[in-house]
Amino acid sequence: NEYKSYLRMTELNDVIDGVKERIVALIDMDCFFCQVMVKQNPELKGQPVVLLQYSDALDGGSSAIAVSYEARALGIKRGMRKKECLEVSEDIKLLVMPNNRKKADLSIFRNASSEVMSIFSKFANIFERASIDEAYLDLTINVNKMIGLPINKSKLKNTFIAGFEGTSAEQIDAWQSSLTLASHGSIDYRLTLGAALVNDIRNEVLKETGFTCSAGIGTNKIVAKLAAGTHKPDSLTIISPDNIQLLYEKVSLSKIRNFGGKLGAQVKHELGIEFASELIKFSQSDLISRFGDKTGVWMYNIARGNDDDEVKPRNLVKQTNCAKNFPQGICKLEVVDMWINDLTEELEERLAFEKTDNKRIPTQFHTHLRLRDNGSCSIQIPSIPDTKFDTLKKLAIKCINKKLKTVGDSYSDRIYMLSVGAGKFIPAPSDKSNILSILKAKKNEPSSSSSPFLEKAAKVTDIHNGSSNDNNDIEKPISNSKTRVSYFDRFKKSKSEVEAVSEEVKTAADEAETEEPSIENKDKGSLKRLSSNAWNSLSEEDTKVMLRPLHGNNVKCPVCSKSIVESKLAEHLDFHTALTLQRQIESEFREQDRNSTPKRTLDTKRSQKPAKRPKVQSKDIVSFFKKS
Repeated sequence: NEYKSYLRMTELNDVIDGVKERIVALIDMDCFFCQVMVKQNPELKGQPVVLLQYSDALDGGSSAIAVSYEARALGIKRGMRKKECLEVSEDIKLLVMPNNRKKADLSIFRNASSEVMSIFSKFANIFERASIDEAYLDLTINVNKMIGLPINKSKLKNTFIAGFEGTSAEQIDAWQSSLTLASHGSIDYRLTLGAALVNDIRNEVLKETGFTCSAGIGTNKIVAKLAAGTHKPDSLTIISPDNIQLLYEKVSLSKIRNFGGKLGAQVKHELGIEFASELIKFSQSDLISRFGDKTGVWMYNIARGNDDDEVKPRNLVKQTNCAKNFPQGICKLEVVDMWINDLTEELEERLAFEKTDNKRIPTQFHTHLRLRDNGSCSIQIPSIPDTKFDTLKKLAIKCINKKLKTVGDSYSDRIYMLSVGAGKFIPAPSDKSNILSILKAKKNEPSSSSSPFLEKAAKVTDIHNGSSNDNNDIEKPISNSKTRVSYFDRFKKSKSEVEAVSEEVKTAADEAETEEPSIENKDKGSLKRLSSNAWNSLSEEDTKVMLRPLHGNNVKCPVCSKSIVESKLAEHLDFHTALTLQRQIESEFREQDRNSTPKRTLDTKRSQKPAKRPKVQSKDIVSFFKKS
């Protein structure tokens, strides 16, 4: 009872309200491609495995794109040719990437990744898929609910502390000594709670998939990413804000996100530094004078381990791309056309999967090329009529022709990499008919099962069509009469009705965004305060009681970035969908109105300039008297 009373103490709520630092973790799968291939071939478990890109390639064989930790211990490195790998050790087991359409097939890796990401989503309120084998998790809300709990040392196996020396057990013992007197609001205590939670996630991934993963946990994405790479495989590293500079001493500047390309090379050359810890000796004004206001301030904060980049809720990739590298380059129209066929066929399949499984469709098409003479370039088309093979192929050819000219039966430049893809996804309509039919169907659905926002959007659509009668055919084409009809005439009869419905939509949206779930009333009576020792033990029953939620969970809307109550997020996204569809309808009306306007023919008579009048010479008074 005393422990249960402690949870209800108002002082504990004050601690939760006072904490500001985020708890961010990065979980990275250990040599993910090799683990997936070994799962397909269980007899290879524990053996040195090297995954080659192709079975036959250039002289020396194909290069290694993934190397297991057992093979790394023998001296095999990623990028080594098949011949070089065998020279290092003949005991290695060589595997070849699955192939389809004469290129690497990543389907089994994508499926395995989706399985892992679904596990992450069960534990974290906010998680961001960073790549096929890693994700950021914002555990701030989860950890705040755990404040007041003791730390279970058994949940910190294979856990390391950045800046500490010794084995994992020795580091945890030293870390325990510093936490004994720590308050429940301290960042180190909260990071340790988060580490125990991350280890639970890692154990669940191992149990459900058989894959091991490593992780780092800190106060932002940059330090979490660096910490995750310090101890591998199957380990976790905690990075306290006080120990960031100790971690920086062992990290090259190019390892920090956004410093790996031209900016990193420029900073290293201009400042004459190599490690991240050396950046802290430069003042903010010095960095601003060298690299500009925005970059200078950002670098100053990064040098001190500060990063404001939040974990963005994203479980799905932003773009879907299908690419092929050509070591020797290609330029023949026939060869390029063959690869366009293969890549667009694969893209069509993947976009169909996106629509059926992820309920979304793309709105932008893009092509990326790496050329011999012109380097890398990207060409975008801002709209996609549909995702059928013929349409995608026409768009790909259109993009290539924008950049390259044809000379006989070849293109004007050699292509070393060709990629086609689509992005800027929006929610997919549930019906295959046009937008107007979708909204009409949504309006006719029973109010108990349909979204209120789509119903109101459907009403607005009917009014825009100039009719509120449900029996009218809203798909009736507009007449091609030469008589021009004003676009605004559609709104004259029902202007007040439009305003009324629009106000309803706005009011419903405001209610969805501002409504908060009720929070259980807490006993505010006088209660006894317990020891702040975080290493005390609790019974299982007490632990369950102390884990109950203290606050409502808010999440960030991926569209407008507003903070929305988690239970209302789906309804809020419906509102965005309705607005998007309404804008598309208005765009269609404008386009139809523009097409129905007859083009003005050129009147040659009216276009002729009027004849100039002959100039009349003005007379002055002297010439008048001379004439007279």
